[in-house]
Amino acid sequence: ACGGDSRKGAPTSGGVATTPAISTPIAGMQTPAPGAEADLNATLRFAFGTNGGSNYDPHTAANPFVNTFLYPAYDSLIALTPDGKFEPQLAEAYTFKEGGKVMELKLRRDVVFHDGTPFNAEAVKANLERAKNHPRSTLKADMTPVEAVDIVDPYTVNLRLTSAAGSLPALLADRMGMMVSPAALNNPNLDVKPVGAGPYRVVDHQPGKVIVYERFDRYWNPSVQKLRRIEISMVLDPATRLRALRSGEIDATALNADQIREAERANLKVTTDPYAGSFILYLNTSRSELKNQKARQAIAMAINRQAINEAFHAGKCPPTAQVFPTGYWANNPNVKADFHKYDPAAAKRLLAEAGLPNGFSFSTVVINVPFYSSQAEAVQQQLAEVGIKMEVQTLEPAQLLTRFAIEKSADAYYSTTGGFVDPAKTVAQLYLPNSTLNPGGYDNPRISELAFKGLEPTDQAQRAPFYQEISRIAAEDVLHVPICSGMNVTATTAKVQ
Repeated sequence: ACGGDSRKGAPTSGGVATTPAISTPIAGMQTPAPGAEADLNATLRFAFGTNGGSNYDPHTAANPFVNTFLYPAYDSLIALTPDGKFEPQLAEAYTFKEGGKVMELKLRRDVVFHDGTPFNAEAVKANLERAKNHPRSTLKADMTPVEAVDIVDPYTVNLRLTSAAGSLPALLADRMGMMVSPAALNNPNLDVKPVGAGPYRVVDHQPGKVIVYERFDRYWNPSVQKLRRIEISMVLDPATRLRALRSGEIDATALNADQIREAERANLKVTTDPYAGSFILYLNTSRSELKNQKARQAIAMAINRQAINEAFHAGKCPPTAQVFPTGYWANNPNVKADFHKYDPAAAKRLLAEAGLPNGFSFSTVVINVPFYSSQAEAVQQQLAEVGIKMEVQTLEPAQLLTRFAIEKSADAYYSTTGGFVDPAKTVAQLYLPNSTLNPGGYDNPRISELAFKGLEPTDQAQRAPFYQEISRIAAEDVLHVPICSGMNVTATTAKVQ
């Protein structure tokens, strides 16, 4: 099996489909022989670490891991390349007009959906209005700036905007821009049988086990169809996935970083690519002593990030003090990895200044997967050295966000940040008073002001300073505690390019 579409993001070690900011193969990585050609009749068998929530409707899916299952079947209006740039997909071009109050989309004319329905402006209008108005839509927040969708002609659409929308191109490269056949929008089985305009169509789906895709013969861009068939199996246990790859049962899989050395010893091809997220200790600043900034700073300075990187990530998770990785346009280059330098003595002084000379206690939840829980336990041991007692509780995936973000009964949560398509979504998830991952409602008015200003320009270079400044403030406030910048880790057999 060989193939792949460079415009799509790679799956992370935790299963989230993201677009990496830059590509950095590990030293010694095997590469295909020059001139090697794809077997266009091949089947790629890929094992993934989640079932995506068994809902593959782009508008109503809630699981953040679902995109990997959607990409083969659904094209978006705009595509996001592996280096973070935008390029045409179903929309051949887009332009902001009337001072940014209108976004014009020029559409491709040679596209049909898997059920034979033609793609046109009517299809775009039907999809975007469903994303905005469907009772179960999980994209309503993304659609907020879109007041109306106007059809100019059969292949031109204008999005009338009510507010600044600099992140709109990125959103239209994500699920919001994925186009479903208008004839299938009311299909009762759309959740489990996608009907898109992507390069592959779903021919079999066994929920929780496997989804099978076959090449769509009427696809508008056959040059990216390097496979006849794709089988994505759902195997939660990373050790089981690696064994299946070593035995030849599958051709490729996503791994955790602690499996890199084992995979390399087995002569498998391993690639690592940064993604726009990090491993992080999320904090509820309304609980325990976490409302005290110096107490949070003490936590940040008591954690040996490089030791965690070496012990659990094979040295592939660069220590960081901000959620955005080096090389990503929202990263603040002045917020160095040692912004919160590992210094237990300084951490103890901060605790004393906070009126906590004997330390304090707080609780953390983490997924019941050893790769994550072991890291949380390592942080626990490091904090104990300065007198901070962190209780670690492992939970099933469905319980984690409920406990931390909804019930707000956990003081902290150890996990990764998703590689969102735009930093505006990261900020909206982490740093605003009503953010899902800010259950304490911590409010820095300057961050809120910058977040709004970051949406006003439509040019990425003009937007970057606002998000870089948010990164600096978030590091100073220690709203959360980033540990290291994560990597997508993918392992394949030698026949996969």
